Amino acid sequence: MKWHEISISTTKANEEAFSLFLNEIAKGISVEHSLELLKEDVEDFDDKYRLDPDSLPKTDIRILVYFDETEDIETKLADIRRFIADTGLEHKEDIHVDRKIIDEEDWENEWKKYFHSFRVSDNFVIVPSWEIEDYEFTEDDRLIKLDPGMAFGTGDHPTTSMCLKFIERAVRPEHKIIDVGTGSGILTIGAYLMGARDLKATDIDELSLKVARENFELNECDGDVTVETGDLLTSEHDQYDIVIANILAHIIDQMIDDAFETLKFGGVFIASGIIMKRRDDIIQHMEAAGFKIAEVLEENGWVSIMARKA
Repeated sequence: MKWHEISISTTKANEEAFSLFLNEIAKGISVEHSLELLKEDVEDFDDKYRLDPDSLPKTDIRILVYFDETEDIETKLADIRRFIADTGLEHKEDIHVDRKIIDEEDWENEWKKYFHSFRVSDNFVIVPSWEIEDYEFTEDDRLIKLDPGMAFGTGDHPTTSMCLKFIERAVRPEHKIIDVGTGSGILTIGAYLMGARDLKATDIDELSLKVARENFELNECDGDVTVETGDLLTSEHDQYDIVIANILAHIIDQMIDDAFETLKFGGVFIASGIIMKRRDDIIQHMEAAGFKIAEVLEENGWVSIMARKA
């Protein structure tokens, strides 16, 4: 399959607006920050990341969005240009939009230029499949072997890493867990590595489920994970100890009440993908539904919330 890649170079101040818009018209996006921006917000950067500077934008950010060859790419480009013209973005004159067509195989090989092993929490370490044999790990490391594919979700984004930190603290072997909008399956794999064996991973996007299945096999946990197409929790009738959702704030908002009903008493809702300005709204909705906020993490303008069913 061939893919249309649209690349948008812009200032970091526009990241939130572009992310919200592009996630509405595409199956996924990837945001690349310049090396200078990355180092600003990460302690011990050189220990956690081994990135090729030549693969990163020279300044500010580059947003990559993909459409498969069946999409009307001219309409998508027109939508993007209209959004830029009609939205109060900063430094519009410096926004550049480029396009190209790539083979899926070529796209996947691009990951190997800049995606390398890194530690994401006290114990979780993300390791791409092509570095497994060479990775030197400690006895306590929990290795998440990953091939990102077109579904994204590499663990380096704050929303994913904060979820993994919550999983590290909350998941127990006896827990029954559902990962809503699983993407590349990384959070389900994290729960498995914490000992959970009753796992379900759902996504509305079949491409994401294909990548997730491949990653479950890579991590030898596919026998313990039920993979289903699902639209949030609307058709879910089982009861769970933990509901995980790393999506977007407005979608999290839509599923709060269903999450409360789906959880057992004392169960935990791990929600991420929330922009800072929606933090208080989401917390208020959770509390109104009956949740007690256990912990809130914030990083680089993103928020993750762990709430318990009272």
